[in-house]
Amino acid sequence: MTAYAGAEFWDQFHQQRKESGRDLDWGGLWTRPFLAPLREAGVRTILEIGCGTGNDAARLASAGYVVTAIDLSAEAIGQAEARFGSVATFTAADMTQRLPFPDGGFDAVMSNVAMHMFPDRVTRAVFAEVGRLVRAGGLFVFHVNALEDRPLRARWQTARELEADYVTEESGQTMHFFSESYLRELLGEWRELQLTSVPILHSETGEPYKHVWRGIARR
Repeated sequence: MTAYAGAEFWDQFHQQRKESGRDLDWGGLWTRPFLAPLREAGVRTILEIGCGTGNDAARLASAGYVVTAIDLSAEAIGQAEARFGSVATFTAADMTQRLPFPDGGFDAVMSNVAMHMFPDRVTRAVFAEVGRLVRAGGLFVFHVNALEDRPLRARWQTARELEADYVTEESGQTMHFFSESYLRELLGEWRELQLTSVPILHSETGEPYKHVWRGIARR
């Protein structure tokens, strides 16, 4: 069985971020592109998977959505509840296991740079679970690391390959890099799928420092 970073790693990660005053928040970078598709699809209820400290969940709640958000890290969920518990529901839960929600229980599921942490076997199970949770006609909106992100991360993270396009980094974090064909395979049973290759540029240098796939899938 291939290992991946677990709750202890992410609890420590978020605790260190809190102590340093550097909360992991990308602003509206991840949520902004989804606002129009969510509105056009008539979405009301959203499950965010891998919510971290709750910033994106709070953004969606402020836009009028009923948001439930989960994360593996109890530390992250505690911080999220302290800041945003009045506007969204936060629960500590493991996305690699069956989640405590009914089939088709949400109009949409959102996940931003949180579902690319696992080997192939686990990744397939996680994507299948999303399919269980989204109602017919609902949306799955997400960002995951692209293959092009691997050389960018290699500039500052030493990594060892565990299986194809899946590495463990010196920090203890595990990372899966997605090709377009792999994503289309994972979401082959969805009715519609839009994929956009998105380079993220450094705000000061203008150089690419991250590369992701943005996905919008309709059940």
